[in-house]
Amino acid sequence: MLPRIIMFDLDGTLVDSRAGIEHSLRLTLSECGMPLAADHDLTWCIGASLWTIFEHYLETTDRPVIEGAVSTYRHIYRDGPMFEYTVYDGIVEALDTLQRDGARLLVATAKAHEYAREVIATSPFANLIHHVYGSELDGTNVEKRDLIRHVLRQESVAADQAIMVGDRHHDIDGAIANGVSAIGVTYGYGAADELVRATATIHAPTELVPAIVNLAAEAR
Repeated sequence: MLPRIIMFDLDGTLVDSRAGIEHSLRLTLSECGMPLAADHDLTWCIGASLWTIFEHYLETTDRPVIEGAVSTYRHIYRDGPMFEYTVYDGIVEALDTLQRDGARLLVATAKAHEYAREVIATSPFANLIHHVYGSELDGTNVEKRDLIRHVLRQESVAADQAIMVGDRHHDIDGAIANGVSAIGVTYGYGAADELVRATATIHAPTELVPAIVNLAAEAR
């Protein structure tokens, strides 16, 4: 029997959205007077809080300055780059199998939920996701530990009846903080050493269903 809910990170887990995110970050930082070199690696930013990203690059903790950068990013991102993504091969089939087997499938992303819902709505797996949870525009629930806690409360589900699937340490750490089993995926943006605390690790979407079935069996 599968867990009652399975939570999925979005960027780097269900979709490859690097192009749109990096495009938006570069334009935002350029507008803020901090242009990046063409070869600057922005991988660490994917899945991280926008507030953390701009605090780092703008070298400030001044909330109004950071809020201004976040607002600029969102304007740029929503104007088109938000839809610059591809779905990882095998994801639709895995989600379809899990749904047919009775799992309630949720997205739990640091991205603002209103943007995440627009992305999901344009995806080929839109009909397989039962609900999309994300952060609020003011930054509430942008940290995965807070978001996962929020999801468990909203869904009225105990931690041992949930699984979190994600590609970054934010996903794994957030799950562990809430007593939730975590599956780390190495095909996303996270380095292998980010996922060492995961309950299980997979290397391709085709391994997702067997990993969830195995975790569910071990929990009985």
